[in-house]
Amino acid sequence: MGTRTWVGLALIMNLWTAHLGVAADWSLVPSVTQKSEFNSNVNLAFTNPTSAYIFSLAPAADFNYNTEITQLQGHLGLNGQHYLSNSNLDHIDQNYQINTKYQATPKVNLSLNTSYIVDTTLLEELLASGLVIGSSPRTSILANPGMTYNITERLSSTINYNFNRVLYQAPQFTDYSTHQMGLTFNYLLSNERTTLTNNNVARETLYPGGNTYKTLGVYLGANHKFTENWEFDLLGGLNINKSDFDTQVEDTSQFPFFTSVVQKRVKHTKGTPYFKVSTTRRWTNLNLMAGFSRDQTPSAYGYVLNFTRIYASMGYTFTERLTGTLGSSFSSSSQASQANNQDYNYFTVAAALAYKITEKLSVTPGYRFSRYDDVTGDRSAQAHSAYLMLSYNYPIHYQQ
Repeated sequence: MGTRTWVGLALIMNLWTAHLGVAADWSLVPSVTQKSEFNSNVNLAFTNPTSAYIFSLAPAADFNYNTEITQLQGHLGLNGQHYLSNSNLDHIDQNYQINTKYQATPKVNLSLNTSYIVDTTLLEELLASGLVIGSSPRTSILANPGMTYNITERLSSTINYNFNRVLYQAPQFTDYSTHQMGLTFNYLLSNERTTLTNNNVARETLYPGGNTYKTLGVYLGANHKFTENWEFDLLGGLNINKSDFDTQVEDTSQFPFFTSVVQKRVKHTKGTPYFKVSTTRRWTNLNLMAGFSRDQTPSAYGYVLNFTRIYASMGYTFTERLTGTLGSSFSSSSQASQANNQDYNYFTVAAALAYKITEKLSVTPGYRFSRYDDVTGDRSAQAHSAYLMLSYNYPIHYQQ
């Protein structure tokens, strides 16, 4: 049902944009990537780690369509993964995305971002919530319409709605839906380098059984461009969180004769800080990025997490054909309630070299180290991954 709905929406968007504008600029980039990888602990298991050789093949196509008032971008991709000694983990990931912008009037811009993604929980759940929950199929459906109104030459407002539905195949994980409304104001100062921002968010995460997590967030911040090649973003504020969920508690009303565990409805309201800081610096051959964020995110365990992440990365161009990247990140996930208190940390560092054999063919060897800590359970897991990747793309450009 999700695939049919997404494809129907994509066709409508294509037909709509095909009649807009006179002069149009098309580009299509079909590609295929083959990756051979060895991973010493494919599921980041605390005990009895399983190593595996993984062969993957990923055909994809990216396209762009631009006119004076319309932008349409899309990505269609598959990624087949074969585990040579653990074929039960084989999977074909699907990734379909369409994003469009339309200038309705000189002051009004409309946008719509959609995606339909089928992948495995191991990597995607790590990126989303910092949790390791093994490898099993996961489906994510997203729709994000928005409208920007330029109130003056310097002041603009944006209103958007975000819907995200996540489905898990494994029965031990809990599906959820997220609805979010956002209202943002941006004001460009007279120095033309600093933009002040006010962001207001109302979010609701729904789990089965009537379990809900509601958040009202108010954030203030700014973007400052020191130079054309150096900018800094800062956004901070407060989340007011209200949760309403079932949990298990110990009933001691008959103590000392006996105790029992009963279901109880628990409601909490509390405030948590929100931060998002990032900077980007570019030189002729070197690029640097770093950031820190703290927010809340839903998880497959049926509750919302406090999620903190720190990251830094660099890219260096040695020659016209050879580039290198080095990056590292640390994340901390925590959930606290009357029933339990869970804390997890995840650290990774990765390095890669990309060499252009021709304009269309490149080869990339790389390495990644990962460590996962269950702080509450006082146990750790780590994994080493080395890979070799071959990529071929064939850009096609057409101007009407």
